[in-house]
Amino acid sequence: MAISDQIRTIRVENELHICPNCGYEKEFRVSFRNMNAFPDLPIKTTREMFRVILICPDCGARYGVG
Repeated sequence: MAISDQIRTIRVENELHICPNCGYEKEFRVSFRNMNAFPDLPIKTTREMFRVILICPDCGARYGVG
């Protein structure tokens, strides 16, 4: 599995602007993942839910904030 296919959950203390994987310091890109596409989630809702995914533009590492 390529690194860009993995979503690592990370904890943010005060601010997250440096990629923990490669040290890139400028910014992250953002994507939104539809959580309703995963029927085994314990969350039941009639509205769509999305998870915000941060993507490092340098190395492609993907992070979800837990």
